[in-house]
Amino acid sequence: MASKILFIGGTGYIGKFIVEASAKAGHPTFVLVRESTLSNPAKSVVIDNFMNLGVNFLVVSPFLFPFFSGLKK
Repeated sequence: MASKILFIGGTGYIGKFIVEASAKAGHPTFVLVRESTLSNPAKSVVIDNFMNLGVNFLVVSPFLFPFFSGLKK
């Protein structure tokens, strides 16, 4: 049975390659992303690739979670 894997920073420069490798290896793969990342044109190719690979997105909204409100966008 393949392990479930959660990535934080999965849409970044290195993370996108690790997420892709995890999904291709058959692991149930999850990526924690900000709401704004999903609509960011600069990330659209990465997001589309992840969707095609069956990657699951866990969306974090800084408006719903005060802990994240101090993070820079």
